[in-house]
Amino acid sequence: MKKRILTWAAVLLAVLLSLGVIAAAAGYDSSVDPIVTLSYLTTQFRSDMLAEIDNRFETLSAALQQAQTPAPVPEEPAPEPVEPAPPISEPASTAFEVVELTWGDTLYAAGACEVILRAGSAYCIAPDPTQGLADVTDGNEIYNGQALTKNHLCLIPRPDGRGLAAASESVFIMVRGEYTLGRLN
Repeated sequence: MKKRILTWAAVLLAVLLSLGVIAAAAGYDSSVDPIVTLSYLTTQFRSDMLAEIDNRFETLSAALQQAQTPAPVPEEPAPEPVEPAPPISEPASTAFEVVELTWGDTLYAAGACEVILRAGSAYCIAPDPTQGLADVTDGNEIYNGQALTKNHLCLIPRPDGRGLAAASESVFIMVRGEYTLGRLN
C-alpha cells in the first residue's frame, strides 16, 4: 500500500512538473528574444547599420557645409591708429650651443642654464652640499662631485657657483643660457 501511494505521488509530481515546463514553453515569445543567426547579421543587421551610418554622414555633411558658408560681415569703421609698442628684448639664446671643454675646464652658470653632456665625462660643481644640478631626464639631483650622465638634460637654476668640470681630455656639452668658462686650480 505504501509503495502504491509513493508511486502515485511520483507520477503526479512528474505530471505537474511536465505541465509547468509546457506552460513556460507556451508563454515564450521569440520576438522578444530572437535567435541571432549569420543570415540575420549579413542581411537585416548590416543593411540597418549601413543606413544609419549613411544618415549620420549626410547630417554631418550638411552641418559642415552650413558652418563653412561665410556669414555676412558688417562694415565697421576703421580703427584709430595706435602707437606701436616698444620692441621686446629677446633672451640671449633660445638654441643650444655646442661647447668643447678639456680636462680641468669648468663651466659656471651666469643665469639659469641648461646643459646636456654629449661626449666625454664631466662632474658637478656645487658650493652647497645640499644643492646641485637638476637632472631633468631622470628627475633627480646631481650633487657636488657626482658624474653627469650622457644625453641627460640638466638644469642649473641660478648663478650661485654651480656648474660642471670636464673630467676627460675632450668633453662636448650642449648649453642653452648664459654661462662663463674657467679652469680648476
